[in-house]
Amino acid sequence: MDSTFFFYLTAIGYFISFVFYLLHLIGEPKGTAKTVGTGLGISATTTPWLIKQTTWGTLATWSTAITVIFSTVAMVLRTIEIARVSEYWTLPVTNTYETLAFFSWAIPLVYLFFERRYKIKVIGAMVTGLSFIAVALASSPLISSEVRPLVPALQSYWLKLHVLFTLGGEAFFAIAFGAALLFLVLQRRASVETLKLLDNVSYKSIAIGFPLFTLGGIVFGAVWAQHAWGRYWGWDPKETWMLISWFIYALYLHVRVKWGWRDAKTAWLAVLGFAVCMFTWWGVNYLLSGLHSYG
Repeated sequence: MDSTFFFYLTAIGYFISFVFYLLHLIGEPKGTAKTVGTGLGISATTTPWLIKQTTWGTLATWSTAITVIFSTVAMVLRTIEIARVSEYWTLPVTNTYETLAFFSWAIPLVYLFFERRYKIKVIGAMVTGLSFIAVALASSPLISSEVRPLVPALQSYWLKLHVLFTLGGEAFFAIAFGAALLFLVLQRRASVETLKLLDNVSYKSIAIGFPLFTLGGIVFGAVWAQHAWGRYWGWDPKETWMLISWFIYALYLHVRVKWGWRDAKTAWLAVLGFAVCMFTWWGVNYLLSGLHSYG
């Protein structure tokens, strides 16, 4: 069995998890009202809808955890496959197929930490939905899964650091996006307590993801550019949009910490930031030509 087999299993697993999380959203909570610690400095004297527990939610968590294991096996096998055709050892983060697969592995891994720490399962449908789309697209005929020897520009440890930290930061941004989008959908119907939980999850996700994104996208990216092309910065389309993404999240943190912005204003910034990150990843590749187009 090769890595593609486990990526297919991963796609199936995330889809099943997505369905379970949807059923959790509409399911009746287990047990009775009680005091619940959320890990966000908020205690609920009655269990709000946001942190309810259901049988479907438990199944969704276990399904996601098992699928992450499948995804991990697939990533390890892909690494071995690359080593067989290339003299340079690297992690599977060198083309569109591999970055999609890595992203589909990183998002649920980060999400499971937040679910365990903050007892929030309702974002799971968005997270597993994004992961399913990413790995399904990677496994489709639209994107080649062929393992090829690396071109010289990709034979750099700085590239691995650049991609790993950037996608790691964006995995946290994906959690913030899910929480912010749910906030915007529920802002006129949910309780203040529920909205405060969502707002805090979004903020904490961005507060963790931003340093990773800064290191990966700006610092390590510049060092890799020097190694690959002989300059740290050249206003390549991907570099320009990466900087725009960075400014949006920097603005989010600034207005929240310094100006005290909360609620819908920061939620829209979190949604915008993730949309720009996705355009930087996908839109730039297919709409704007540049040095980052390695397939």
